[in-house]
Amino acid sequence: MGFFDDLVLAEEPVGERPVTAQLRPPGPDEGTYSPPVDRFAPALLPRHDVAGAGPETRVLVTGWSVWPRSVTLHLAVFRKVRRQSAPRGRQSGLRVGLLLADGRRVTSLDGTVTRAVLIAGPAGTAATEQAVGLIPLDPGLHHAHRSLFKTDVDLYLPELPPLGETELVVEWPDEGIPETRTPVDAVALHTAAGRAVEVWPGLAEPEPDDRLGWFATMEMSGPPGFLAPPLTREQQEAVRRAEEARQRYVPRADWSGLASQDWADAALVRARLDGGAPPSAAVGWRAATPLHLAAGEGAVEAVSAVLARGAEVDARDEEGHTPLWYAVRSMDADTVRALIAAGADVWTPQSERWSPGRLLLTTPLAPLVRDLPGAVELSAGEAAAVAAADALIAAFGEEPLWTEGLGICFVRGLAEDEVIRRLGADPARCSVADEEDASFDPDDYEESLRHVGVLGVAGDPGGCVLTQDGYLPSDDGVLRAISAGTAAYGVYFNPKGGTFGTLARDGEIVARDEIGIGPHASDPDAYWTFRFWQRRPAFPYGADLLAYACAAAGLRITDGRGAADRHGPRRWVPLPARLVR
Repeated sequence: MGFFDDLVLAEEPVGERPVTAQLRPPGPDEGTYSPPVDRFAPALLPRHDVAGAGPETRVLVTGWSVWPRSVTLHLAVFRKVRRQSAPRGRQSGLRVGLLLADGRRVTSLDGTVTRAVLIAGPAGTAATEQAVGLIPLDPGLHHAHRSLFKTDVDLYLPELPPLGETELVVEWPDEGIPETRTPVDAVALHTAAGRAVEVWPGLAEPEPDDRLGWFATMEMSGPPGFLAPPLTREQQEAVRRAEEARQRYVPRADWSGLASQDWADAALVRARLDGGAPPSAAVGWRAATPLHLAAGEGAVEAVSAVLARGAEVDARDEEGHTPLWYAVRSMDADTVRALIAAGADVWTPQSERWSPGRLLLTTPLAPLVRDLPGAVELSAGEAAAVAAADALIAAFGEEPLWTEGLGICFVRGLAEDEVIRRLGADPARCSVADEEDASFDPDDYEESLRHVGVLGVAGDPGGCVLTQDGYLPSDDGVLRAISAGTAAYGVYFNPKGGTFGTLARDGEIVARDEIGIGPHASDPDAYWTFRFWQRRPAFPYGADLLAYACAAAGLRITDGRGAADRHGPRRWVPLPARLVR
């Protein structure tokens, strides 16, 4: 009689056993996300070390399961007191990591990747979030894991640790376990890997005609809830930003990596100075020094910090400009005062006749320098030009202007009907309308280029303004057509960059320029009086450029808001084919 014969029936009917799944040869991800338990019996490397200890908790290393190219770390958590469970997913839960011999760090908090998994049957594939790094495994629900005071924790490393000094690091703030490091014998792990047994060597692919069924399983367990979870993507981004902020203020002996706005951050400037960054180094565009750049941002605290380290107050950049020149352009009164108090040269010209002091005399900050030794006065002509320019700028109001993509032309002394006739249209057929009520579709760019808005503007003298969401008001053909016997200046605020103007007189193009940049010593006086030099003006962006264009055509107006509103009521004029490019 056989060993079991008296415990089983002598005969039993043969049951139908369709194949539901069949083990295949290993795929490219074999062992990447979980141990190769279907193919190998691991070598077991027992060990009993306390890897972390708190007042009521011990974390022990109980051993390793060693696969041919990977390892599973086995921990056991022993507690003598169980309290009401803390909320799951606390970052102050159990943290486990390995510091590898090559300097890499792998931990149980290394996050996840999105992984495509094959599903037997009609479902095909599915996506799942897969842990990476030191991967927590499901210890299962069998009896050995059912204990009130002991919990097993299995963590999988999908590689053999490199040979060399390796450390296991454990920390558990919730249980009062400080960061604790335990040496790991990487040589023993590599040796044990050779003892893992391959159960199905040379496994072949299933026959193509095998009909596999399909099935699903449900896992009711999971890694212990006291493991600290990986950071979410939002948390990772917050940590990254916090670390960048911390690194930002670490003292350094150089000025590299600072953007223009960073020079307004006095704490950052001080940190670089504390690290040994030279206060008078040429670090900016055109050899500007830290004092130039801080002054240009109107940052009095940063300016004071650099001055306190011995920066040269009258250092010149490649264009001969001093930090005070930069401060004047920023129009920050406190920065100007600080540089003057440090002995900055106020009156030496730095661009033709213009010195920092003479520029300030054209602004509300004039009282800061008017009574200083060596003070000069603006000539009567300069004062009049500045006043006229400021009046024209003020005509465009204090509210923001939308100039991107705007084409606008000012023409002197002509009424609306005359401008419309010069454009080849019948004034009687061009009635006043908002753009949305015009006879064309304003959202059709090509169609809108075939029309311009014409609006009369009052002034001494007045004239007309042409507007469009496009460049044609500054085009040579349009300017020649409307400028006979007068002057017209057209501007295009190019959304791709740059603001370009063209002046026409008596039907001829007489000048072109890119306005709003500079100014430089060789530029027209109007560039200075219309404040192209100010980086932080009190008027809306673009108001000085519109005022300059208005003046270039010879107009003096008192209300420019309606003129610059390309979508407001005006007479919409269809352009003849000869004027459309």
